[in-house]
Amino acid sequence: MSEAGQPASRRILLVAYFYPPSRDTGVLRPAAMAKWLRRLGHEVTVLTTSAYGPTEEPGVVQASDAQSWRARLRGADRVDALFDSPTYSPRPHPLSKLLVPEALVAAWMPFARSRALALQRARPFDCVITTAPPESAHAVGHALRRRGVPWVADVRDAWTFESLRPRFPTAAQRRLDERLERRWLGAADAVVCVSEPAAADLRRRGIADPEVIRNGWDPDAAPQRLAAPDALDPERISLLYTGRFGSYGRDPRPLVEGLARLAREDPETAAKLELVVAGPLTADEARLFATDVAPARIVVAGSLGRGEALALQRRADALLLVAQPTRSQLLNIKLFEYLAAGRPILALAAGTEAGAVAGEFGAEVAPADDPAAIATALARVAGGELSAPPAEAVAPYTYPAPAERMAAAVERAIGSRG
Repeated sequence: MSEAGQPASRRILLVAYFYPPSRDTGVLRPAAMAKWLRRLGHEVTVLTTSAYGPTEEPGVVQASDAQSWRARLRGADRVDALFDSPTYSPRPHPLSKLLVPEALVAAWMPFARSRALALQRARPFDCVITTAPPESAHAVGHALRRRGVPWVADVRDAWTFESLRPRFPTAAQRRLDERLERRWLGAADAVVCVSEPAAADLRRRGIADPEVIRNGWDPDAAPQRLAAPDALDPERISLLYTGRFGSYGRDPRPLVEGLARLAREDPETAAKLELVVAGPLTADEARLFATDVAPARIVVAGSLGRGEALALQRRADALLLVAQPTRSQLLNIKLFEYLAAGRPILALAAGTEAGAVAGEFGAEVAPADDPAAIATALARVAGGELSAPPAEAVAPYTYPAPAERMAAAVERAIGSRG
């Protein structure tokens, strides 16, 4: 604290692989944190990759990345972001089965660590925040901490708990992966997790005692104009899903089976409903959403820019969240976008953090892997039985609140080092 009792202004290094100009959803938390920490009076330098192209944002340093070299070999000047295409592949990089904890430990981390150490020598930081995935970003925090810099490790997706990474083929790799998790996260002065299940796992295994700082809504992202409802049928109840599904924890097959079941068992109700999917699809997902569910219908709206997606959320009759209990920690930014949109929410997310939070605000919550229960929930949507969340529901998760909690974690990390 300063002499006037106000929080001290800190010089912070934020290490985030996913950061603009990348347009993947992984950029949203670190980009919002950097911006709002600055607005709280802190000096924030962001260390990120050069793979997604150059940036003119002040205070952003880009480290070299071998992925850029791979892009040049195919005639491109940068790595494609996931949402730059209407399709995507769930196949992991071949090196993800070889390198521990993931391929960027060789492609980007050595350059990032070297750049971070040079920045620290030139003008020391009060604290470093590393946000992952990728897990190898924490190696940068570990290196700076060994040189006396207090360190906050931000865990957006848990490391070995319900991991999104493919299982390593050998026991030796798996042991090394667990050892790195324990060594790096255990060395951090403070650990922050996005969800309680991920934090509880680290506590249970004695690795760390994390604080939960959930994702949040950035009010600067609110669309200035509402999208024209071209993708929405005014004669039907439009249930909208925005973003990608992914291959683990958001399987849309029970959803389509539930919609088809409603069409068979209650065609009059099904005729009132359309499912609108706005986001990139895998080839398998595209085939799935081509399923005939008449008299209901499925509309594939394609991959939209974030502003377009946010505007479309405000025009839909209801919004859809999907999270299977195999990923109990799922609690992405989409839920807080939905709360800010003020539309009724169907959360096929029972048994997950997302379902628990959505349920607190009166959303319809059902299991994501039970077609019969999904059909019942869809009938309630078609009948207009869902209510919008209260306007104040998103307030605790609206910036600057998450940044204020991160700033408090920085102070605890600094205090723990004396």
